[in-house]
Amino acid sequence: MVNGARSGRPLGEKHTDLGRRADPAARDRQIAYFAFNFVSDMAAHGIPGLKPLEAVLLMAINQANIAALTRDPAARSRYGALENAAPDEERRPVSVRAVAASMQLPYETARRNVRRLAAKGACVIGELGVIVPTAFMTSAAYMEAAQLGHERLHGLYRMLSAGGLLEPLPPAHYHEPEPPIRGAVRLMSDYLLRSAETVGARSGDLTAGLVLLPLLAAAVGSEGSPPSAMSAGALARRTQLPAETVRRHVLTLVEAGTCVSGPGGLALAEGILDAPTWRGLLRENAMAVQRLFAGLAERGVVDAWEQITGQGGPAQRSSSSG
Repeated sequence: MVNGARSGRPLGEKHTDLGRRADPAARDRQIAYFAFNFVSDMAAHGIPGLKPLEAVLLMAINQANIAALTRDPAARSRYGALENAAPDEERRPVSVRAVAASMQLPYETARRNVRRLAAKGACVIGELGVIVPTAFMTSAAYMEAAQLGHERLHGLYRMLSAGGLLEPLPPAHYHEPEPPIRGAVRLMSDYLLRSAETVGARSGDLTAGLVLLPLLAAAVGSEGSPPSAMSAGALARRTQLPAETVRRHVLTLVEAGTCVSGPGGLALAEGILDAPTWRGLLRENAMAVQRLFAGLAERGVVDAWEQITGQGGPAQRSSSSG
C-alpha cells in the first residue's frame, strides 16, 4: 500500500481544490502541506533501526559518496535498479567535518552519530573519510526501506498531480520497464536533505528543523483557521526524537517567537508564515518539489509509474515530450 502524507487533518476535496487556485501563495502552501508531511515521515521512519539524526547523516554521507556517479549517465543507468548498488571502490569517502558543515551540525554531534552508524555496520570509517558500504546498501533492511521510501514518493506524486500542483514535466531520457527504485531514491534523498537544510537554517539547527516540520505542515494545511496544536509528547512520537530533545528545542522555538505554547499544546506563531523568511521557505520548497519530479520524469521514473498503474498520469508533460 502506498503511504501518503500523515497529519491530524484528512486529505480531501478542500486540498485538491486549493491546488487549482490561481493564488501562487496558496499553491505554495498546499505543496508544503504534502511535502513537509512526506519529509517528516521519511526522517522519522525512513530507515528501520536508525534514529532520525542517524538516518539523515547516513543519507548525506551516501549522497556525497556517489556524487560523481550521479553526474555520469552510464553510471545512473548501471546503478538505478534496487539490486544494483555502486561498489565500494566507486564510492568517494567524505570527511565527517564536511558532512557536519553541510548539515549545520556541531562537529562533535556528527562524529558521535557517525561512530554509532559504524558500530551498526551502516558506515565504514577510513583514513580518507567515511563511506556507506555496498554491504549495507544491499542489506535486506535497507532494500526494504528503499522500497517503502519509493512507495511514499509515488504517493506524494499522486497527491500533488491529482491536485494540479505540478507544472508540466520533461520527457524521459531513460526508458525503464519498471521503476528504477535506487535511482528514484537518490533523487528523493537530494530533496530530503535540501529540505532539512533549509528548514534547519531558519529554525536554528537540523534537529530544531525536524521538530518544527510537523508544526509547519499543520499550519500550511489549516487553510485560514488556527492550526491544530500538538503536545510535546505528540511531537516526540511524530518525529521519533527523544522527548527531552523535543522539549529542549521547543523551548528555543518558543523563545524565538517561531512557536507558541498554549493549553492545547504547541503551534506555529500567528503570522509567521506571512513573514518574508517563511514565505521564502514555501516558495523555495515548491521549486524544489518541481525539480524533484522533473528529475524523476527525466530518469524515467514517472513513465514507469504510469505504465504500472495503467494511467496516463494527471501531471502534464512539456510539449517536447511528443
